[in-house]
Amino acid sequence: MIMLNQPFNGQLGEILKDKMGAPYNKLTILSAFAKNSGVLRLKPALEQFKNSGGYIEAYIGVDAHGTSYEAVLNLFELCDELYIVHSESPVTTFHSKVYMLSNDNQDKWMAIGSNNLTGGGLWTNFESATYFDVTEETINCANELDELITQFKDPAYACSKRIESRADLDELLAEDYLRREMRIQIDARIERQRRPANTGTQQTRLFGTQNGIHIPRMPQQATGTVIRNRRGQADVQAIMPITATNDSERMWFETRSLTGGSRNILDLSKLGSVISGSASETRYETDNPAIILGGVAFFDVDPEATDIEKSITVNYNGIDYEDCVIKFPTGDRSNGSWRIQLKGKSAAGQKLHTVEGVEWLRFKIVVFEKIRTDYYGMSVLEEDQLAQLESQSRVVATNGSADNSKKYGLL
Repeated sequence: MIMLNQPFNGQLGEILKDKMGAPYNKLTILSAFAKNSGVLRLKPALEQFKNSGGYIEAYIGVDAHGTSYEAVLNLFELCDELYIVHSESPVTTFHSKVYMLSNDNQDKWMAIGSNNLTGGGLWTNFESATYFDVTEETINCANELDELITQFKDPAYACSKRIESRADLDELLAEDYLRREMRIQIDARIERQRRPANTGTQQTRLFGTQNGIHIPRMPQQATGTVIRNRRGQADVQAIMPITATNDSERMWFETRSLTGGSRNILDLSKLGSVISGSASETRYETDNPAIILGGVAFFDVDPEATDIEKSITVNYNGIDYEDCVIKFPTGDRSNGSWRIQLKGKSAAGQKLHTVEGVEWLRFKIVVFEKIRTDYYGMSVLEEDQLAQLESQSRVVATNGSADNSKKYGLL
């Protein structure tokens, strides 16, 4: 039995990915919370497990709105069985975090601890868990879990609901058991900001910050690309090199009318003019505090490398849309700006820019969450949420210097 104290002696997400490559054919997950940050990072390993004949069942809680609608949409596509567990009693919370792998030879491996199915729970949070191969001395742990699963699967048990279709998840969303990921994140940020205000005093920080957890350190001097400024101002230099990273980030963009004949092209600037906040100590900082790197840098593309194209996959509402292309067009089709073509296709052939009707992405706000440098989750908000997004952003900028230029921000 091994004691894992994340992140000091490992990350449960990496351990799970490694164990799924071992000779097991069933994975059981119990988690109080699930977010796209955890589900999508595990997705390649889960897909490989299923493609190798594996069976996946998950039991997910929805208390305190800790689980997002998008996360369970993705789990529904990945799992052979998906259950939502919840008690209507205000004094009872589904709070389990257990992961078990097994096979037909009765070999079993378990991890039991505090790790939720989220990016923080499996990678970056302070978490503790024990994991072990099940033996005669620990078989009671596996047996007790099997008994619990039997109860959750019982149709007569009122605190567990098997998800049979997306309509079941839509019902949970409509009744506010589930919330969309961006709403959960915004609500949490508002609550954190409200706490010091409620006391009438500025909070004094009494603790330090744990470093070295997939967070790039900022160099002391500008070492990045020199970017030609097309606004009649001096060129600027990025503080740090623009390189591929899998670190979690979220950036939002106004779409306005979009461009392209099908209204599926979102412009991504080389640089942006800061209108609120600061890019200091982020990878978007330049040697001019009034200017930050443009949205193209969020996708790990050097703004000056205009001869390259990058293809990414965008996950929206539980479905992957491949081949959304980031490019700098030339010739007659060039408007002097980077762009992302939001016309990737799903496995069923559905194009992202038509998934909810023709031109459905116009006059919206799209929020991208980086899962990997080539894989992003996407949420879509209405324009009337712009002010709220701005208030929650670390820095907000415009694609151009004009007052009516499109805005983007780093959450």
